[in-house]
Formats: sequence, structure tokens, C-alpha cells
Amino acid sequence: MTGLARRGFLALAAAPLAAGAGRAQTPPWPNQPLRIVVPFPPGALTDVLGRMIAERLQASLGQTVVVENKPGAGTQVGAAYVAKQAADGYTLLVATSTTLGIVPALYAKPLIAVADFTGVAMLGNVTFYLVVRPDFAARSLPDLVALLRAKPDGYAYGSPGVGTAHHLLVELIKIRDKVQATHVPYQGSAKAVVDLAEGRLGFMFLDASVALPQIAAGKLRALAVTGSRRDAAMPEVPALTEIYPGLDLQAWQSIVAPAGTPAAIVERLNGDINVALRDSAFAERLRRVGVEPTPLTVAAFNDFIGRDIGRWADLVRTSGAKAE
Repeated sequence: MTGLARRGFLALAAAPLAAGAGRAQTPPWPNQPLRIVVPFPPGALTDVLGRMIAERLQASLGQTVVVENKPGAGTQVGAAYVAKQAADGYTLLVATSTTLGIVPALYAKPLIAVADFTGVAMLGNVTFYLVVRPDFAARSLPDLVALLRAKPDGYAYGSPGVGTAHHLLVELIKIRDKVQATHVPYQGSAKAVVDLAEGRLGFMFLDASVALPQIAAGKLRALAVTGSRRDAAMPEVPALTEIYPGLDLQAWQSIVAPAGTPAAIVERLNGDINVALRDSAFAERLRRVGVEPTPLTVAAFNDFIGRDIGRWADLVRTSGAKAE
């Protein structure tokens, strides 16, 4: 073998070794802490879910998982922040039906689009309670409607923010019954609950995780619960569909990542989250805060998003709700 040929052979022989060394230097995912962004203030259901999922992922991935609250603009502040992060699996968003379904249809110039994200995992469907303070005159939802009809614009209702399902539900009821009430949006539910209990608001929908402790303490009273059937936690409270057939406005919570996140990372996260959702103890914790665990594959969840955003867009148009 000539010297030139020998040098060529050595170079070819070294190439796989060099490539292998390069691969060896690329650490496996995850090799640094992850962030889960919650687009609501601390204490609300979305925050509770974010911290529950962070706890499980921290254990399964062997990395610290930090929860960051970035509320504002109907979840758009937190969502837009995540959309701009590197698509490397280290920044995730707790995305609600508000974020992916309502906001794109509600805002004239939304800060986000569904295409900005890839679905990672469905967490579950969410239960809301329509609540009033204990001494409020209405003892049922039909009573409340009668009050609103008798005194147009005489009552205010709260919501965790413009464009939330809580807001949209009331707007749809107002349209169906041709009544009026003034919307007072908050950033989350904490301050709204105080104002409701102290009489500055007449009524509002609250996540079960917030409503049930207040009801148990005698600080609020429930008139109805969302969904197609009564909630086992309070079976005496009628389902909204018993009063308004067809008004099954089922909200949901999920985990998404920036668009372009590698499929292998998304699948790993989906698998770990679904393991948690199928764990009986973890599933019971979710049910106690008003979330029915709904494990879906990545493909099934992204198909669901594609179908459901049209339903929410139709509901936004029907409600006539708008936001700038």
C-alpha cells in the first residue's frame, strides 16, 4: 500500500470514530431543568395542575421541573412567551381550551395561533360551578335569570379573565335568555372570589378546585355545574344541561410545547404524563380538583385540538364576545 493510499485508508477508518465521538458528546435529553409555564396566577386550577405535572415529570425524567406563572391577556402572555422559546423540550405550557380554542377567535389581533404549538398531552376535562354568595336572592339558575331579566344591567359577574370559558358560558346564557349582566374580568379567581363573597359581584363560574372549598366553608352556594351530568362531589347540584339542553361547554387542560419540538421528546413527555394520568392515586387527586383525567396519544390529542378549535370559534361567534 502506497503512503498516499495508507493515509486515505487511515482517514476513512478514523471517520466513523470521529462521528461516534461527536455523537457521544451530545448529551441525551433531558440534561438540564425544564420549565412549565402557567398562563394564570398562582393558586388557580391551571397552576395546581402545572405543579402536579411538574412533580411527576421531575420524578420520571430525573431533572428539576420549575413552574413559572405568566398571567395576562386571556392566557396570551404566557402562551406567547412559550411560543418564542427554543423547540427543544425544555419549555412547556399548560394550555387550556381558552388558549387554543377561544383566544384565536375572540381577539381581533391574537398574540398566538394554534400553529405556534405542538400538542404534548391532554390532561383532562374540567368542571365549573356557577356560584353565588349564601344570602343571594337566587336559589337556582332559573331564579338568577329571572333576577337579571327584572333588573337589566343591575348585576355584575366575574371571570378569571376575558376569553376564558367561564366568561363565555355567561355570555351564552345571556344570549339564550336575552338578559344583561356586566362582565368584570380578573387575572385569575383569587380576588374575584373575595369580591363575590363580599357582594361586589352577583355570580360567576369557578373551577371546582376553587369553588368546592368555598362551598364547603359556607362562603359560596352552587346553582349549577357544567358538563352533561351532575358532579359526584355535589350530586344535589343540577347539571347545566338539565336547564339548557345542548349547552355542554366542556373546558379542558393540556400540555403543549413550541412548534417544531422533536417528535421523540414529545412522545417521551406524552408517555410519562399518561402514566401519571393512569395512576389511580394521581387520577383521584385530579378528580378532587375537578379534572377528569383523559390520557390520549400525541396523534389523538393533536387531532382533538384540530376538531375542537372549530367548536369554540363557533361558540365565540354565537356569544358575540370580542376582545382587543
